[in-house]
Amino acid sequence: MGKFDGILLATDWDGTFFHNNRLFDENLKAIKYFVDNGGYFTVCSGRYPKFLKQYAETVHINTYAVCYNGALIVDLYNDRVLYESFCDSVLFDIIDMLFSSEAKYKTINVHMNDGSDVIDLTIEEFCKLKDFFKTKSIYKVLLKAENPIDAENGVRIANELDLCGYIAVRSWDISLEILKRENAKGASLRRIADEIGAKLVVAVGDYENDIDLIRAADIGYAVQNAIGTLKDVADRITVDVTEAAIAHIIYDLERDINNNH
Repeated sequence: MGKFDGILLATDWDGTFFHNNRLFDENLKAIKYFVDNGGYFTVCSGRYPKFLKQYAETVHINTYAVCYNGALIVDLYNDRVLYESFCDSVLFDIIDMLFSSEAKYKTINVHMNDGSDVIDLTIEEFCKLKDFFKTKSIYKVLLKAENPIDAENGVRIANELDLCGYIAVRSWDISLEILKRENAKGASLRRIADEIGAKLVVAVGDYENDIDLIRAADIGYAVQNAIGTLKDVADRITVDVTEAAIAHIIYDLERDINNNH
């Protein structure tokens, strides 16, 4: 029996765990200690599987990982899919409404399940290829605004629309991600927790698309560099991403366990 038996710890990737293309050694050592003592560690990210696979062993992921913000939950070692869901034609109606609003966008990324690399398309390029994309299985789309103000306006406008089961949320200051509400990070976290029978679920994030994630956890953390709206709903606030936040969370959990015995 390990001291972390039954505990699932899930982290957002960019801005929470990964910073300026860097992983922190203190985090990696703490995670190995955590999983060696019975804990489950995973990542809940907007990234795609091919990207996360290259880090899976290094960061000691030992259960399913969340990709595309939750539209795909997959075992990165053997490609076993726990959950997968795609957008429908409503997505294109939402995109059209956003394009016709006052918020301005530079590019759009379409994340599909055909293995193609994610590329930035101009809005004009996307419109020309719209019929092509309607034939594809799409996990989510990501719009990049001209500036943070346009991205904020995009979120506001989207929230005023009837999104018919979709959400529009920022993952960084100029982004706007659109995906099905049922595929958000929080629902995905609970799907993994149910699959492995976790007795305690802990999650950490830094931006708007992580609010759903930490609300779904039994203990939700915000890193110190997180935006204010995420800190407002977090149960706990830990150190900055550059100070090995995941390690600090693991040490917090260990203190909690020791104090309860």
